[in-house]
Amino acid sequence: MIEHAIVLAAGLGTRLKPHTDHSPKCLTEVNKKPILLNALENLSELGIRHCTVVTGYLGDKIETAAGSGHKGVEIHYVINEVYEKTNDMYSLWLARDVMEKGAIIIEGDVFFGGHTLKEAIYHMGDRSYFLAGKYCGQPDEVLLRTDNENRILSIKVLHGESAPRDEHTFMSSGILVVQPDYGTAFSGWLSQWVDHNRLTVLFDDVLGAHATDLPLSVYEITSRDWVEIDKWEDVLKAETIFR
Repeated sequence: MIEHAIVLAAGLGTRLKPHTDHSPKCLTEVNKKPILLNALENLSELGIRHCTVVTGYLGDKIETAAGSGHKGVEIHYVINEVYEKTNDMYSLWLARDVMEKGAIIIEGDVFFGGHTLKEAIYHMGDRSYFLAGKYCGQPDEVLLRTDNENRILSIKVLHGESAPRDEHTFMSSGILVVQPDYGTAFSGWLSQWVDHNRLTVLFDDVLGAHATDLPLSVYEITSRDWVEIDKWEDVLKAETIFR
């Protein structure tokens, strides 16, 4: 049973400006509930009692909002001091000791329903997996291609491009569950990239380079189970879905 979670919340949130000029992206509210507190409440319902939040931009405001714990979830903070020069792979590397224990990894801009993780954990058992929806054909998604049993064959970050769609193409929700064996291997892969000073990529790029090294699957969710909050239109979409 996984007992730890990691929330990656160091980013600048530039596409949500001017809202994020004075408030970090993870505190953006959907129906008056900040994204981060929604994640913590969902983790609490799962029985997760330890969450590491990686902060950077306006990290003091995150600590003020969430404190040392929320809804029974004890919060530990790790600070990415170079958040302006790095991406989420470096933030995750900073929390690699937690990941090696097995962890639920959540990007700090994902608003999701409480049932979403609960159902995935129930069905997937001791596997490592992405929660992912069918690929919608849009550019800039993280494309996951699977075999007939939803085991991932390739992972590609679609930087400004789109890709063909079929029954085997999915897009990441920004939620990844790793068991200790996978988390330990992933930690090593991240360290290799950090050692080579490749700090501006997404952690999905690192996974893509090792997509078939260890079993990693997709647990399929629907487009109404999560919203990645990048633009103000995404906030409005989430408020409609999670009304």
